[in-house]
Order: sequence, then C-alpha cells, then structure tokens
Amino acid sequence: MKKLTKILFFTLCINFLAAQSPCDGRYAEEIFDDVQVTTVTYSDVHNLQMDIYEPIGDTETNRPLIIFGHGGTFITGTKNNATAVDFCEAFAKRGYVTASINYRLAADIVGFLQSFIFYTDTQMAYDVVLNAVMDGKAAIRYFRKDFSENGNTYGIDPDQIWAGGNSAGGVLFLHAGHVESVEEFINPLDSNRATIAQEIFDQLGGVEGNSGNEGYSSSLSGIISLAGALHRSEYVDENDIPSVFCHGDADGVVPYDCNGFQNNPSYDQLCGGGALYPQFQTMGLDTELLTFANDDHCPWSVSASKMDQVISFVSDFVYERIDCEGSTFLFEEKEEEKNLIYKTNLLGKRINNNATGFVFSVFENGKIEKKYILK
Repeated sequence: MKKLTKILFFTLCINFLAAQSPCDGRYAEEIFDDVQVTTVTYSDVHNLQMDIYEPIGDTETNRPLIIFGHGGTFITGTKNNATAVDFCEAFAKRGYVTASINYRLAADIVGFLQSFIFYTDTQMAYDVVLNAVMDGKAAIRYFRKDFSENGNTYGIDPDQIWAGGNSAGGVLFLHAGHVESVEEFINPLDSNRATIAQEIFDQLGGVEGNSGNEGYSSSLSGIISLAGALHRSEYVDENDIPSVFCHGDADGVVPYDCNGFQNNPSYDQLCGGGALYPQFQTMGLDTELLTFANDDHCPWSVSASKMDQVISFVSDFVYERIDCEGSTFLFEEKEEEKNLIYKTNLLGKRINNNATGFVFSVFENGKIEKKYILK
C-alpha cells in the first residue's frame, strides 16, 4: 500500500507539472496593477532616448525584455506613440521589462523637405531605414552593456531579449533580427541597389552600425512584427529566430504580401506577414500569423478590441517560448491558519523547511499546497 501511495503521489505531481508552466502564470496575463517608466539616453552618439517600463512592486531580477519601435513611416512618431505605450504597459504588467525607443527619422537623415518623399528614391530609402536599424541595434546593446557594466539596473535576462514594433518599427526590428551580415542584405539585390547598400553600410561601419554601445551583442531571441515587413523575403533562412506577425490583408501602406511600398511597384519592395509567414513555415521555423481580414494598415491602432487581440496573440506566442528556469522569483499562496503535517519533494520524499525546488506541503485539513522555491 505504501508503494502504491507513492506511485499515486508521483503521478499527481507529474500531472501538476504538465498543467503548469515553469513561469507559474507569470508573463501569461497581467499580474501587476501599475508600471513605472524611466527615460534614458541609449545613444550618446545621436542623443536618442527610450522609455523603460517595469512593473511596480516586482522583485524579479531576471526578466525577459521586449524592445518596441513606434510606427510613422519613418517620417513621424515618437516613443510616446499610443500603440507603443499600450503595448509596453500591457507586457510590463505581465512581468516583462519593456522599452519604447525613439530612433532617427527621415528628416534626421535626408533633411526635412526630402523626408516626405524619401521612399521614392532607393538611395534615400536605404539611408533612412538602415540608419534606423542601427539605432535599434544600439538599443539592444544598451541593455547588455548595462547588465555587464552597471549591475543590471533594470533586472533583465540578457539572454532573453525580444524586439518588435508597429509599421516602421516592425520593419526596423525585422531587419535587425533577420539580417546578420552586409552580404545577406546585398545578395538578393540587383547590382545598382547592391552598390547603394554597400556604400551606406561602409559609411555606417558595417551591419552593427555606429549608434553606440559597441562591443556588445545585438542578437535577439525573437521578433514581433505588427504590420512590419522585410525588404526581401530571401533574408529568411533556416536558422532564423521565432517571429510572430500581425497584419491586415488589405494593408495599403506596408503590403501584406510582397509589393512596393504603398502597393506601388515603382517603389522599393517590402514583404509583409502574408508573404513571410508561409516562408517561415516552409523552412520549419517557429512562427505564427494573425491576419485581420479586409483590414487596412494597423487596424489595432484605431480599435481597442483589435489591440486587445494583438496583445493576447503576441503574449501567447512569446510566453510559450520564454525560459523561466533561471528566474529568481518565489511563487507563494496566501497563508491561512492550518496545521502542517509534513513536506515532500517531487518524488514524495519528506524534506525539511530549507528545501528548494518543488515543495508539496500536506496539511491536517487535507489541503496540499504546491510551491516552487528558488534560493
């Protein structure tokens, strides 16, 4: 009977583990009431700021980070864009650290007058977009530099950094995450575009750029694209990181499939979620797509219910791919007046009060309390 009891107890433990993520619900839904926002300069080179969102009252010091780029066609927009704020607040309340960045816009690169038509010319288009990509990479490196040199001010896990954005911000971080070398960017291009791109990369100092925080990696764990696109679908390869897409299939600005900007074939090509998702699938890559049928550009920016859909869809995707094993938080239930009989580990062996890992407390009233304790 004793042996049978242990087998049954072990089975119950396994069933419990199968039903629970190691995160124990953290990151899956909003568990914090409010967030605090800290504004920092992440690029001294170009005087660029970002807002860092953290949940108030959180004691976790090893949290996944999501960096977000605002939309605005590389012409307008700031880190205070409503979609960026909503996204960052929603994920910070789930327990993530999030950051909304400013990056250089067209007027900063090609001048005010040209900024409104930069997308009509390949030289200007490459110049604007590639400089913004380099700013995004500097933002990624900022956090790893802080982790290494300043004692991890923001309590992030430097091995779990995701990035994404809305419209132009999605374009920015798709390229930051999926283009790993100058050669990879240039190879699919015709000779004229390849020459233009090479000259710009030379001016920028290579694929990592010169926006600051050199010496640290700009690698990412995954990409979040809200109506973003890649310049060429050939940038996707079999080693690419997980990517989640949200896109309206009637988008008249950033094409859902592959087409010129604003679906004008005379402008430089962009390949949106509708084109990239099946390519990811064909290559066996980790990906999901949420299509908004018959919707134009960024429908979630004008619809709270659609924004909720986006946040829920992206949250589920990221949550299933983060690693909580290294977390420092302690899962606790509210204590009641109850008489403890004994504590056991996962295998049903009795343990003392200083034990770590999965702990099952058995009480006189028949209740079994389950905790995961980390030192």
